Amino acid sequence: ANRLRYRWVSSTALIMMGSLVSKEAGHELKPVHKDVRAQSLARDWAEGLPVSRDLTNEAENLQVLALASDVLASGVELQWFKDEYFGGETKAPGPAVLVSAIGSAESKSKFKALGPLHLTCIYAMYGEQNRIKKKAEHPNGQDFVRMKVKQLEWLFDGEEGKTWEILAVDDGCPNDSKSLARAIIEQEKYSNVKVLDLEDAVKDGLPYFQERGLTAGCKQSRKGGAILYGLHHAASAPPRKVPALVMYTDSDLSTDMSLCGLLADGILVQGSSMSMGARYGQAETFLVKPPDSGAAGHPQSHFEQPNMMKIVMRHWVRVQLLPMLRGVYDTQCAFKCFRAEDVMKIINEVRGLGADFDMELLLCALSYFRNAGVPDEKLCAIAPTLFTEDFAESNFMATSDDPDKSYKTFASMTNGMCAMHERYIPTGSPEAAAAAPIVEWARDVSWETYKKMILELEKRGPTLIDHDFDFATIKGACE
Repeated sequence: ANRLRYRWVSSTALIMMGSLVSKEAGHELKPVHKDVRAQSLARDWAEGLPVSRDLTNEAENLQVLALASDVLASGVELQWFKDEYFGGETKAPGPAVLVSAIGSAESKSKFKALGPLHLTCIYAMYGEQNRIKKKAEHPNGQDFVRMKVKQLEWLFDGEEGKTWEILAVDDGCPNDSKSLARAIIEQEKYSNVKVLDLEDAVKDGLPYFQERGLTAGCKQSRKGGAILYGLHHAASAPPRKVPALVMYTDSDLSTDMSLCGLLADGILVQGSSMSMGARYGQAETFLVKPPDSGAAGHPQSHFEQPNMMKIVMRHWVRVQLLPMLRGVYDTQCAFKCFRAEDVMKIINEVRGLGADFDMELLLCALSYFRNAGVPDEKLCAIAPTLFTEDFAESNFMATSDDPDKSYKTFASMTNGMCAMHERYIPTGSPEAAAAAPIVEWARDVSWETYKKMILELEKRGPTLIDHDFDFATIKGACE
């Protein structure tokens, strides 16, 4: 019933829901090959669209999928829409909804070219008692359990031999996110959405977590434990007769699940060992900052990051301490995908459960593939995405209760990178010798010192993500 309900959500249907898509109540979706017709269609679609995004607006979230269907049905090459609405050096991108829709259309186009497959999607839940609700129930409500299902239903619609499932993993949430999610699943009668409980796995003595010191609850986990449990669960499933992929993402709607086609294409068509998204650092990445800012493309998507200098500093420290990750700018992007048969071998090497686990997971994956003889160009396919910031509930943003929250998070990640360096870089190696002064500083840097450094560096103006700091400058900013 749910598949049929959202099978063909058209622009016209969304007008009935109160969202203006075009001037008229519909338009013919005939094959089009002339720019004049394409320009007319695109103008109709763009008119009346908000500049920014509202992830709490169900109609707007569905509008992305409806417009993506219209783009595909138009008969116009996707590159034309990119050229017209992705912006450039002297041209701003189009409305964020339309930019997002073009990305979703590209994802579905690539997905349709694939053969049978199964996709397992994982996300962690902690403190999601607000975003899990509808907007009518809470101002920050995104209804993300239902909306993620709708986004995947749209991507998989009409695809024979392709199946999917969602594993929502509770990370010891004190606000009972798991019960809220289970109630929605029962109400909607979802057969392929399941809630896992990390605390149950710990209490049951799952050896994987006992080996990592998680023996008395989930307090040491900061998202990492929940995602790793989901990956462990998916990797433990019986082998399938079709290619099985496992991806993980964030619980909110910042990255649209309809983009999973890009991840599948990276592995099954491009032939990479894994795939991941990118929110900044390369062409066709877009950042949206609600409620007023639209889609900012590269490099503006970097400069407009609310934590820009912290991200630059994280990248600099990462390059110095973990040179094997040098070529990946957005290591923290929670939109990564693997073949199911590789997952257990990768996660068995991951030790951390905190906010920096994404980085270690990527490091372990790349090391595993390199050791297996995979050439560098086939290690990881990176797909640029549109990312919408969620300021209201983010763990990386300051709050009225904790204005220093972001400094604490990034300082902790700096400490974590130091621990990873000591774990993965051989003692006595040239890399270890070169990084020794930075390791000594990063190992114990407090969030108060980190904050002082960032504020001092910000006074000197914005820098590109790959800015090469002099270590003396870093130490001076801390004093």
